[in-house]
Amino acid sequence: MNSSDVRAFALLLAAALAGPALADEPAKKADEPMANNMKKPGMKQGDVKKEADKKMKKLKPKLEKEAQSMERPAPKR
Repeated sequence: MNSSDVRAFALLLAAALAGPALADEPAKKADEPMANNMKKPGMKQGDVKKEADKKMKKLKPKLEKEAQSMERPAPKR
């Protein structure tokens, strides 16, 4: 085996080992049960995002009003 054969074999071996490690994991389904300790019985993975979206929609007018009240007027010269 010469050095080019060894180099080609090393590249082939690296590609074979790195392929499965770099493969994308399938996306989680929102309908799958949650798998952590903070879940409530019957919760699905999409429930947390849905609740956060509802809460943000409810708070958006208040946040915009607060942001406008915090804006400083231009300094007078």
